[in-house]
Amino acid sequence: MSDSEFPDYYEIMEVSTNANADTIERVFRYLGQRFHPDNTETGNDERFRRLLSAYTTLRDAESRAAYDARLRQHREQQSRIVDGAAASGSDTMDRHKLLSLFYGQRRRDMKNPGVGPTALEQILGCPREVLEFHIWYFREKSWIKREESGLFAITVAGIDEIESSHQSVVPKDHLITMRADIGSSDSVTGSGHTGRSVAAPISMKQRVVAGWPPE
Repeated sequence: MSDSEFPDYYEIMEVSTNANADTIERVFRYLGQRFHPDNTETGNDERFRRLLSAYTTLRDAESRAAYDARLRQHREQQSRIVDGAAASGSDTMDRHKLLSLFYGQRRRDMKNPGVGPTALEQILGCPREVLEFHIWYFREKSWIKREESGLFAITVAGIDEIESSHQSVVPKDHLITMRADIGSSDSVTGSGHTGRSVAAPISMKQRVVAGWPPE
């Protein structure tokens, strides 16, 4: 049985998770008579089988304890899913900013258009797992691609998306700085052009992507 199909026996029996054995017994007798297939008026074979399964589990203390542990785990997982869904609005804004950053990097340095995950993580201030989600989305859309250097760069499709959605791009005076260490983690620096580094403003706070107000 998958997590999405995990049955809530308390809901099926219409009782609280704190219901005692007597309550479970009484409710089962009432609902059992109501949904029993032999009841020509309110009988429901499917609901009766689900009710019987719930009753069989909850009537026994040991099986109920094991079920309660699984139910708590299931509800925690569902809660995380809900939290993730609630973040979709914020994610949309972050993706617009992130794609604008890729745009700005390619526009200012066609020879070195790539940006690495570490630099992106520091600039956006988001957890690595969230950044990986955005990068996965961009790659599935073919908006970015991995360069030979291992860094990510915007594609023609990504530029078309920026222009079609009328998103602002990184202003010329708000450039980012990153060191493209091929084969190792990249880092943000404050230097000028050194190796594969690109020019930067005075501070990290000023290296903002489109839509971020300067401080």
